[in-house]
Amino acid sequence: MIKPMIVIALTAIACLPSAPAIAKWRAATSAVAAAAKEPRIATVLAATERMDEAILARDAEAFGSFFEPGALVNSPYNTVATRDIAVGRIRTGMIDYTSLERTIESAVTRGDHEVILMGEETYTPIRSSQFAGRTLRRRTTELWSDASGSPRLVLRQATIVSVATKP
Repeated sequence: MIKPMIVIALTAIACLPSAPAIAKWRAATSAVAAAAKEPRIATVLAATERMDEAILARDAEAFGSFFEPGALVNSPYNTVATRDIAVGRIRTGMIDYTSLERTIESAVTRGDHEVILMGEETYTPIRSSQFAGRTLRRRTTELWSDASGSPRLVLRQATIVSVATKP
């Protein structure tokens, strides 16, 4: 009698809708909020939202489309990754989050085609990702370019600064 009840309970749990993944950014200051209205910065911030949504959806193709072909990422895994390596990490589950929130502390244009974003991200890895189930904070710097006609990530640096203890 206990086994059928367990099966029924597990089936019911599996059928429950999962909590939606969360991706969002916020301006840390009123100056950043004002800068976010500048068209080039607004376009890049919209691209970061779509890229973050692709991460949460584990959509490797969409994620990869936001990178310049020669993009480099100084990743939280203490390695330098190319676009292809970063995309591979989505495919293999090394990058797999249930939430990803950005706090933009600086958003500036540089030259005719570049936007620099700096700030902090808070995210929660899941499944087989490193630190699964724990909330992490990392400092980030990104260089985006719209020289190709749409914003693409050129360089990214991300350093983990805190890992929450296991619940």
